[in-house]
Amino acid sequence: MQKVKQIVSEILAKQEINTVYYVGCGGSLSGFFPAKYFLSCEAKKLKVGYINANEFVHATPKEVGKDTVVILASQRGNTAETVKAAAVANEIGAVTIGLTFVVPSPLAETAQYVIQYEFGPESIVENQKASYGVKLALEILNQTEGYEKYDEMTAALGNLHGIVEQAKKDVVPTAIKYAWEFKDDSVIYTMGSGACWGPAHQEAICIFMEMQWINASVIHSGEFFHGPFEITDKNTAFLMMKSCGHTRALDDRALNFIRKFNDRIFVLDASEYGIGGLGDTAEYLEPLFYNNVIAVFNGLLADARKHPLTTRRYMWKFPY
Repeated sequence: MQKVKQIVSEILAKQEINTVYYVGCGGSLSGFFPAKYFLSCEAKKLKVGYINANEFVHATPKEVGKDTVVILASQRGNTAETVKAAAVANEIGAVTIGLTFVVPSPLAETAQYVIQYEFGPESIVENQKASYGVKLALEILNQTEGYEKYDEMTAALGNLHGIVEQAKKDVVPTAIKYAWEFKDDSVIYTMGSGACWGPAHQEAICIFMEMQWINASVIHSGEFFHGPFEITDKNTAFLMMKSCGHTRALDDRALNFIRKFNDRIFVLDASEYGIGGLGDTAEYLEPLFYNNVIAVFNGLLADARKHPLTTRRYMWKFPY
């Protein structure tokens, strides 16, 4: 947290911060959703945006400029659209912070501030990419407006890793069950609400579609009854990442309906794995739990389908 605090302090020593934009592509963008949700819920004055990097390049929001911080992420630091977005943000006077696993990299060279995050099974949860998105949101909010739960949330971030590591062991029987249940499905729908819409989106686009070549779509639990529920039958495969916070009622409503007609829904509920021990800010950190714990299921699903998570048909194969 110290590096994040230093970066925000340096920025505020030179200018005000009235707008924060989270920019990326794919999993790097969806990983930012919890941070965006946190600021949308807790900030009284700060404006927050969340946008695909290539859209940012071609349809740059007019509110971005002086007094704006643009936070970008790219795993290898070489996502062309994200590097270009950083350059565009620099040109219009915004401050850019680049998050990347690889340094040096094009993003690290383009962004004004750089944070190198941890990645992989041995990484500490609070030092991962999505966690840094949340830490930047927390620090910017606290230093600009003040946040009464700053210390509580900072402590919770530090305690999250232990909860995740235990949950990765405890979830194995359930993960095995649904890996075998879903291995032959051609379509899987993911569901979530609140901050948990982020990891639900990431699971659909990065795991099921990209890494497993399974057709997928993410459904916001609050939108379920406004069209999507019509696809529910006894054969439909669902995966829900359930909120422990204010939007849990939305998940329960959708879940209660689904279970009247379907028993093929994998409900991953962090409340059953100790997330409540993190206190009142748990709902903002819960997606970081899901990002890590769902990896147990993903690995088992890949094994059951004999389709390694590293398999690609198009990605990195040729220019696109």
